[in-house]
Amino acid sequence: MKHEFIDHHREGDSLVHLADPRLKFIILFFYIFAVVIVPYSDCHLFFYLALIPLLLSLASGISLFHFLSKLSKLYPMVFLISFLLPFFSVNSDRVYSLGLLNIYQHGLQTFIMINVKAVLTMFLSVIITSTTDFNMLLKGLEKLRLPQIMIVILSFMYRFIFLLIDETERMWMAYQSRYIHLPFFVRIKFVARQIGVLFIRTYERGERVYQAMDARGFRGKVYTLNELHWQVRDTLLLSLFVTSLLLIFLL
Repeated sequence: MKHEFIDHHREGDSLVHLADPRLKFIILFFYIFAVVIVPYSDCHLFFYLALIPLLLSLASGISLFHFLSKLSKLYPMVFLISFLLPFFSVNSDRVYSLGLLNIYQHGLQTFIMINVKAVLTMFLSVIITSTTDFNMLLKGLEKLRLPQIMIVILSFMYRFIFLLIDETERMWMAYQSRYIHLPFFVRIKFVARQIGVLFIRTYERGERVYQAMDARGFRGKVYTLNELHWQVRDTLLLSLFVTSLLLIFLL
């Protein structure tokens, strides 16, 4: 089975590719903080904040359409969570009539802010994950003193999620080869059973992996051959990023 890894564009020699993973996480943290604190009255700042991930995507040498395609897979979840907000409001503010529905100004503003902020932060996150090896991302989190248990969980999640996808595809192919024409509700019943079987197989595989690693002396720490080295260019990039944020908010 072939899967699209989130870091399949990690090979490259651009500044974005060569930047230290710790620098990327620091940039992501400050960028999210800057995006979150922008009020609705200063929403024009989002245009300038959007230039940062846009310039990073161009500097990485990866097609902008690749990042937009990744974004299109993540955004529907945000939209489904927030699309009802315009129809509710805590304050009795201005109301826009849309047939039988009323759209409240406060709810509409909240909807716009949530979606714009989510898109900007996801855009930068996609750039970081697409241009950095996942193991190096974990190494960066380790250097930033993230709890070791969280790093191990993320590591196993990334390694074994593709095995679960393979298992799901095999079960689905077996289902399609045996049950071609079935009523809709009967198919729903089979899908529910497949979900249960997949959960059981996931639990059993996890037990086997744990027993195998425990037998080999695993004690909760993942060792790698590659080490991170903070270089002068990382300091310069961080200074440039912080200066850009200050100029956006001050000027």
